Amino acid sequence: MRPDDVSLLTLLRENLRYNSDRQRVIANNVANANTPGYTPQDIPQSEFEQALEARMQSRRTTAGGLSMRTSASGHIAPSGSSLSARSWSTSDAPDSETTVNGNSVVLEEQMVRAQETRMRYESALSLYQKSIGLLRMAVRPPGM
Repeated sequence: MRPDDVSLLTLLRENLRYNSDRQRVIANNVANANTPGYTPQDIPQSEFEQALEARMQSRRTTAGGLSMRTSASGHIAPSGSSLSARSWSTSDAPDSETTVNGNSVVLEEQMVRAQETRMRYESALSLYQKSIGLLRMAVRPPGM
């Protein structure tokens, strides 16, 4: 059994990747806080939620929580979307103010986004670590 076989771990890992990518975008916004004409970018939470819903829809097509697999070359392969190859698209997310030079990055708003993203990342990481710990406990032989 691989960690990829546990759907919870797959979803948590994808959540970690989403938050990591979002943090990178926010850091880029902060780095361009003085660039004339720069509009901040963000990865919308709704995009992650849509990918999550697609993943859950593909899970509903499985029997008993196990992934469907073909056992012979003539069988039809199951269809379903996977989050593992997901790439996020950024969109313009101007902050509340625009300076004279056309830059619309407000550092305070970017710091709030960064903090929110960090908290979501740490929560998902904690759940991931706890899940791995439970799996390790389950595979230990009795008495250890």
